[in-house]
Amino acid sequence: MVFGFGKKKTTEVPPVPTQKEREVTLQEIPLLIKELEIPSISRVTKEAKRLKNEIESNQKSIYNLILQLESDNLKLDDVDKNLKAIGKRGKEAVVSTIKKETRAKLTTIERYEDVVELNNEVNQTLKRMGDVLGLHTRVMHVFARKYADKLKEAISELAQNRNSLQHLISEQEKFKSDTNVILETIKKIHDLKDNRTQKSHRVNEIINEKTDAAKIISRLEQEISEMRSKPEYNQFLEVKKKIDMLSQEKYKIREKISSQFSKISRPLNKYSYVSSFDKPMKKLMEEMIADPYQVLSTENKGPMIEILQAVTKSVVAGNVSVKDSDRSAELVEETIERLDEFLSLKAGYARKVSDLEAKLNIFDSKKLEEKEMELEKTRLNLIDLEASREKLEKEINENHAHLDSLKRDLEKRLSQLSNEQIVTKIQN
Repeated sequence: MVFGFGKKKTTEVPPVPTQKEREVTLQEIPLLIKELEIPSISRVTKEAKRLKNEIESNQKSIYNLILQLESDNLKLDDVDKNLKAIGKRGKEAVVSTIKKETRAKLTTIERYEDVVELNNEVNQTLKRMGDVLGLHTRVMHVFARKYADKLKEAISELAQNRNSLQHLISEQEKFKSDTNVILETIKKIHDLKDNRTQKSHRVNEIINEKTDAAKIISRLEQEISEMRSKPEYNQFLEVKKKIDMLSQEKYKIREKISSQFSKISRPLNKYSYVSSFDKPMKKLMEEMIADPYQVLSTENKGPMIEILQAVTKSVVAGNVSVKDSDRSAELVEETIERLDEFLSLKAGYARKVSDLEAKLNIFDSKKLEEKEMELEKTRLNLIDLEASREKLEKEINENHAHLDSLKRDLEKRLSQLSNEQIVTKIQN
């Protein structure tokens, strides 16, 4: 067979095993999280103990290097006196700080909080050693280059172990964060379920209220129909029609009175500015000018005559300026004389209306009006109830969609956390 050519052997890919589903209720999820958390923390603390041994080994290596540096004079006797002093101070500072950091006892790992504390201690150690070496970097590179390189390598190994420790903590903190999100999601689901239950209960109440309202409407429509079908109701309508027709007679009487008073409007208006009447009489005069039909009555006849006679005197005396005082006085007197005529017309109209209104008692119109008002109110209430039901059902559907979304998110997070397919069972 020529190299590179030839039929390749077919490799059968084994089927991916189907992941078994695990069904849990919302109430079981906190226990599931606890089941996942215990081995997770156990793994972290176990790995942290191993890393602590590595870190202590790193400390020992760095400490041994520092001891060598401490015993080495770095040939400082062969350099300038000033440089020697600088080199000596730098060496002492590095040796003193790093010896202290590498001899410090680290926290014993018993629980997760100890892992966090250990990480903080190692971080501080690296920072202090880094600070002192950074401050005296020129001394180390000029006078102790071989120690500087070895220290850099040893500290780098320590930093790598610290990074591994930090990675463990980050994973565990992410686990905590994910579980907090899961627990918050469960609370949201419970809140949504409670909200949906309340709204569903209210929808059922509205359906019952609509049924009751429909019955009331049907009853009122029947009662109103029965009342309107009575002969007394038709007689009542006939009387009402006659009363309404009388409004034309009232209009004519009003026009007749207004027409007469309009003839004396100029002297009457001008006199109102100069009159010496008391407050009640002045008020009556203002009302008489504004609407003589309304103010004219048997009780007001005397005071009205008194006002009109006073107008006549003022016109004759020249106290009220008009074009033709004699004609104006004559018209005022004419108005006084016609007051009885006007009162008779008003009284006649009032009697006709009163006689007809007495006949209205044949039918209880107030009861009919109350039922009609109740019917209209119930119909409006029925419309409001239907609008409320539609709104609530829309909110319930939105609630259901949100609940499904939260359920999918919850299952996804739980599956990622547990490395198995989790299905949540949410009871209605």
